[in-house]
Amino acid sequence: MSFTKKWSVVFCVMAILFCSAVSSFAAEEKYILEKETVYRVNAEGKRQKIEDVNVVPFEFEKGVKSGAWFAVDSEMNDAMEGSENGIYFFDDKDEPLFFLPFGDASYVSGIIFSPDGRQILLDTGTWVVRHYILYDFKKTKEKASFSGMDNPIWIDPSRFAFTMVEPDAEPRPSATDFDGWTSVVVYDTAAKKIVKTKADWANPEKFLNKELTAPFPAAKE
Repeated sequence: MSFTKKWSVVFCVMAILFCSAVSSFAAEEKYILEKETVYRVNAEGKRQKIEDVNVVPFEFEKGVKSGAWFAVDSEMNDAMEGSENGIYFFDDKDEPLFFLPFGDASYVSGIIFSPDGRQILLDTGTWVVRHYILYDFKKTKEKASFSGMDNPIWIDPSRFAFTMVEPDAEPRPSATDFDGWTSVVVYDTAAKKIVKTKADWANPEKFLNKELTAPFPAAKE
């Protein structure tokens, strides 16, 4: 084997070992929350306090704190460099609930929970028109995404209403920051479920998935 080939093989082996070590570290590291203070913990259990992290409380029942969340994004904080981007959720005792991988975690400006805490809407907007992503909170599974304005409002555990931005509508004259058309939409998240009797309305698992739209009336001058 030539000198060049020999060192090429050695370099490849070292690169593989290095990548394995980085992957192992990323898999074993974690973030913890203690009294609204965030720490990064490496594989050896060493803590590093992370400054300037926005810890956001959330509640399923109005007025009762259910927990808190914060975003981890290596691009928004140097101390997070090398971490997997996403959202960490904790209960009201600072115990971890789960981690939701999300590549653009720094763009998550808000999270809206369904009344039963089973679903969440990630608000990733930074302007008048916002982008929302619907997730199954327990399975961390993306279910839908849409563009809208203001915050959606949950009507019950399976339905929410929001102002949808019409994607294909022509622009209209406007003196505001937004010149598009909108509709009021009620979105039903239940899928492949059928309500057959009055008693079934008490069981959200039997609701039929259906989307209703209503055009927003034109404003009068």
